[in-house]
Amino acid sequence: MAAATLPCLAGVLVAAALIGVGTGLITSLGFAALAANTPQERLGKTMGGPLLVGGIAAVAGLTYGFAALAVLLAAER
Repeated sequence: MAAATLPCLAGVLVAAALIGVGTGLITSLGFAALAANTPQERLGKTMGGPLLVGGIAAVAGLTYGFAALAVLLAAER
């Protein structure tokens, strides 16, 4: 985050790259920990929901991603 405070374009680009790498690393480690601690019979439901919602949000936009999340949560009840 300190690189983003530099008054040049290079600082913003370095900050963006470092934030992207950090986010990718934390996301991968988080999903690995989630998969390791989920019972085998619930693994598909636990891992499939976030991937589905993320895929819809990436393709159609954040509004549709949240709508997909709402539908999944309502269907679970």
